Amino acid sequence: MKKKNAYYRLNNEPDILNGFSRTLAEIEWLLLVLVLFYLVVGQVSDTIRPILIMASCLYGGLVIFFQYLNFFKEAKEWKIAFQTWVMIIFISWVIWYTGKLHSPLFNLYLLPVIASAITLGKLVTLLEVGLICAIFLYLKYDAYEMTAYLFTLVDTSNLSMLFFPMVLVAYISTMLAADIQMGFNKLKVISEIDDLTKLFNHRTFKYLSEKVIHHAERQILPVSVLMIDADNLKKVNDRFGHEAGNLLLTNIAQCLTSALRGGDIAARYGGDEFVILLPDCDQENATLVANRIVDEFKATQIRYQGETIHLSASIGVACFPTQGQAIDILLSKADKAMYASKRRGNNLVTLYSADLDIID
Repeated sequence: MKKKNAYYRLNNEPDILNGFSRTLAEIEWLLLVLVLFYLVVGQVSDTIRPILIMASCLYGGLVIFFQYLNFFKEAKEWKIAFQTWVMIIFISWVIWYTGKLHSPLFNLYLLPVIASAITLGKLVTLLEVGLICAIFLYLKYDAYEMTAYLFTLVDTSNLSMLFFPMVLVAYISTMLAADIQMGFNKLKVISEIDDLTKLFNHRTFKYLSEKVIHHAERQILPVSVLMIDADNLKKVNDRFGHEAGNLLLTNIAQCLTSALRGGDIAARYGGDEFVILLPDCDQENATLVANRIVDEFKATQIRYQGETIHLSASIGVACFPTQGQAIDILLSKADKAMYASKRRGNNLVTLYSADLDIID
């Protein structure tokens, strides 16, 4: 089925989100290693060192908890956001005890900012930069200095110059992430959608259908498959040419789109064949959908070079789990039912039955 929203976010893709999560884990460990390295080679007093070691152990424990325990095995946006906020808190704790704004570790704030810009987008990154800005102010001024010097031109300029690189990195990172996301969106649409009909292509249908079947198995839900074959494409091509044939296919796709629900999946399976997956739909309702599609075909006429071209297609129906528990089996049985419709005439619907195996 043609998608109403053709824009994809990178962090909506499970595989990519899992990749982001793994990369974030490496950034978190890098942050911890840098802090521990400073504890070894830096000038840290004996009274401060135990505090930073305790904070590092606590932070490392949180990284292990979120990245490697099964409680949060699946990557989620909220999980990545929480981890970046924890990074900011940990960095703030460390620089408080290592010189505040004069701390050599101050630029560690760039790590969560970059991670957030790439994975979570502008809004979350803006919030995190705002938090870091508030921390800047808190580290710079105590209660007396806040009232006395907060709005002096020199002090404000110095603070702005210190904070400006953070804003610049956040801005550039979000812009680069947006450009990457736009390119990903275009490539994804090209790879998933049939160029002529704007329906899903064969490969994408197989991928989506396997996910739907897997979900139906867990939830004990019915799923139906409709195999559809245009009856008169060859005749139209022979009489009017391939331009008319393409017009016929695009009109079939439009009829399918108008007859389906928002969650149904329609694809051009190849040549003049189309396939539809109907989640949470038993064979009785699937037959009703198939007949509704036939009614759409009958009501549609194409005018081409002064001639009228009628839509006609044969439809076969197979249902999960009664007639198969794998998508390939369901497609095979729906295909047999479709050819049974074709043998009987035009614009007909056939529900798969075991008798068709004998005929075949």
